[in-house]
Amino acid sequence: MATLDRLAPPPSVLQQAPAWTPRRAIFLAVTAVAVIAPLQVLQSSSVASTGETLLRLEQEKVSRTAQVHQLEAEVAALSALDRVERAARDRLGMTPARRIEYITVKTAPPSGPLLPRPVLGAELAAAPDGAPWWQSLLRALPFR
Repeated sequence: MATLDRLAPPPSVLQQAPAWTPRRAIFLAVTAVAVIAPLQVLQSSSVASTGETLLRLEQEKVSRTAQVHQLEAEVAALSALDRVERAARDRLGMTPARRIEYITVKTAPPSGPLLPRPVLGAELAAAPDGAPWWQSLLRALPFR
């Protein structure tokens, strides 16, 4: 044990320094400021950039809305009945009908719906039972 006592540091060295010295506190405060300041500047610039982008997009939206209203007014002006009639007379040489005739059709309306009609005609349905399905399909195609 005597040899172990010789290897141990003297008791004066074993005294611990205080955990918070003014020098450590100042160092930690300066480090915290040095880390937080750039983060705040970065956040502020990000907010400013986002605000600028938002303002630009709002201005673009107002511009597009004005353009849509202008195009709607132009469509309304171009599709006015007076203008269409004047263009038909002047540019196309059309005239109003002098005599209107009504035709009466004495045929019964179709019993079933007209659409959708089958794409493949009756030829495919009338294929012989012994023929393979692909031959009847080829006959229905318009390659003849």
